[in-house]
Amino acid sequence: MTRIRCVMMQKNEATLLEPWILWHAAIFGFPSLTVIDNGSTDPAVLEIQRRYEEKGVRIVRDHALPSDFLHKGEVIASIIRQWDAEEPYDFAVPLDCDEFLTVFLDQLSLDPDVIRRQFDYLEQENATFITERLLLNVPEAPDYYLPQIVRRSLFKARTIVSLDRGFHNPQSLYPERYVRTPFVHLHLHNRPDYEDIRRFARQKLTATDTGEALEHPADGTHLHFYFRTDAEAFSAGYRPVPNIYAPQIAQRFRDLGVDPDILLGTGESVPHPPLSIPSGFVAHRARNDGQQHEYRVFDPLYYARSNPDVTQDAYYGIWPLLHYVTLGWDEGRQSDPDDAPPLVIQTDKAT
Repeated sequence: MTRIRCVMMQKNEATLLEPWILWHAAIFGFPSLTVIDNGSTDPAVLEIQRRYEEKGVRIVRDHALPSDFLHKGEVIASIIRQWDAEEPYDFAVPLDCDEFLTVFLDQLSLDPDVIRRQFDYLEQENATFITERLLLNVPEAPDYYLPQIVRRSLFKARTIVSLDRGFHNPQSLYPERYVRTPFVHLHLHNRPDYEDIRRFARQKLTATDTGEALEHPADGTHLHFYFRTDAEAFSAGYRPVPNIYAPQIAQRFRDLGVDPDILLGTGESVPHPPLSIPSGFVAHRARNDGQQHEYRVFDPLYYARSNPDVTQDAYYGIWPLLHYVTLGWDEGRQSDPDDAPPLVIQTDKAT
């Protein structure tokens, strides 16, 4: 069996820490998880770490300074090198506390067996491994996620050279060969309480305000956005953007004993149709100022085969789903072989 190790740095993540542990322990086992505590003071976080340390999760407590956060990539790379020297494993997966590993092939899969199997397939490859697809939770709209292309990384054992703080620019022993993985990061960045978003942005900005030279000149500048806009304007920016509807994600959290409302919110202003969705998701868009919602079946393999211009595109070829929800739907491109009509729901409230 392929042996996977996940590593993550966090500070005071009282809401996300336990769900992150439970999600990835269900895939890889508690002893395969390493949590670097960056100086947590929240008693709830300290208790969660104590409890799961007893179950085998490794808690690393000697990187508690703001400077350790600024050099998070270097800290994690050093831990991976330590694994290389001391213990057998096959892949190292660096993640953030708001990232949850899934797989997207012909469907969105949260099945631990399916996720583990993808590592088995990658084991024969010698390459720098890139995971470029991400599903960002839509604020005030639980079960809705925005497909994005953002470069992340994972490493085959004994191949890491370096890792930046954002995990966007991995360097391995194979600089000439990059392999895209079938993984998708479920990114629960948009916390239900906007003040929580601001609080963690402030925590990160405080860490960067140390006088040290930043890894990138623009480090932290995007965090100022949350203080220049209010909660309503923040949520409103997502409403006209097509996305996907994937209620199975919330159900997976329930199966793990996690209340998804604490992660995703309640979102009573958006529809939650009880659909049977073999692919794990449907495409969604809101129209007429949010009073009409359309849902369409999307077949990833059909769309890729039917649109070679998309699959050959340097950007959209990474994830044709993103092309469909941003361009293809409006262009009238067919999303599934049966050309099934959309489900249309009228609401009284704008989303």
